Amino acid sequence: MIQTQSSYTAHAFYQDLPNGRCSGTLTIGKGKIVFAGGGQALSIPIEGSEFKLGGASNRLVFISHPDQPDFTCYTNNLEILKNPLLTSHSAIAAQFTNAKRKRTKNNFIFATIALLILASPFSLYFAMSPAAALLARQVPVSWEQTLGEQAIKQYQLSSTFMSDKQAKIFLSPLTKPLIDAIPNSPYQFHFYVAKDEEINAFALPGGYIVIHSGLILKADSAEELLGVVAHEIAHVTEQHGLRNIISATGTFIIVDALLGDMSGLLAVLADAAPLLINQSYSRQFESDADEQGVVLLKAANINPQGLHQFFKKIQEEEAKRLAQITGDDSHEVVQQSLTLLSSHPATSDRISQLKLLTQENDRSYRNLNQEFEQLKQAVQQFVTHTSSDPTTDEN
Repeated sequence: MIQTQSSYTAHAFYQDLPNGRCSGTLTIGKGKIVFAGGGQALSIPIEGSEFKLGGASNRLVFISHPDQPDFTCYTNNLEILKNPLLTSHSAIAAQFTNAKRKRTKNNFIFATIALLILASPFSLYFAMSPAAALLARQVPVSWEQTLGEQAIKQYQLSSTFMSDKQAKIFLSPLTKPLIDAIPNSPYQFHFYVAKDEEINAFALPGGYIVIHSGLILKADSAEELLGVVAHEIAHVTEQHGLRNIISATGTFIIVDALLGDMSGLLAVLADAAPLLINQSYSRQFESDADEQGVVLLKAANINPQGLHQFFKKIQEEEAKRLAQITGDDSHEVVQQSLTLLSSHPATSDRISQLKLLTQENDRSYRNLNQEFEQLKQAVQQFVTHTSSDPTTDEN
């Protein structure tokens, strides 16, 4: 007699669940698989479901369905592989057979990698960047967006932001040409203006970009501001923030993920928002963002020379300030006040490389200076207003 129902302890990842993940119960019923947890019941049809082994020693069974690509659940009860309501489907039975074969193969690969780690730990260290890039492409865009949104909310707790409506009115005419020039972008970009004298901007996974008021007020043209913005957009499209987190998760989580078990990696990402704000990037990531930013500026028909001109101007200002003071403590204060240089080091070599990438030609670029001046005036009023009334909440 075919059993009609069985339940298993399980865990699920889904954007509508509390914190995007929770524990619950997985029930195999007639024609469907139901996950109950977090006050919700989510179901997928048995027909067409995909089963994969993963986790340490492949002791977990991951279940998903192409009709609901953002939903994944898993159980550590391997008895589910014997459930007659599942094995009665020939396609699923074939998956179980293939999964067991893959388990044997993966165990061999894992053992080989472990031996390589012990024999040459530095070789794996240098392989982390390509591995992180590979894994970053496997993370759903919805996860990146959730991660960026969580980080923005945490940053807003200690910062004053221009209202979303006002920021959109004055920023959209400037940023729209850049966004329109991104080929096949999966991201919905969100731009924010934060009240902060530091000459800085930073990007978060999923398309969230924060621009400090000090950066806008210091820039002398739309090209200078948009040069920095294009650089930050490149950090998003190249997934630099996400790759930083993946690289920091640890060797065995990355190895597991490369072998198909994303559960450990997704759990790390769920709690990674605080690590993203004002993070530092490697020289290679900064160089990549410079190059991709210049490509984007040219595609948007915006003069790309603004980026290297702005970095050069800030570098010169830093040198002037440092020359006027003495004492280690004062030096440190000035360097901290120029955060754009500390988080995006504007070395002479880098500025020279940018100059080469943005050499002048006879091309005629779009003029956005009127829109830039309107933004600058609005930001100045925002800064002045919030400074005179510290109780004002612009969010």
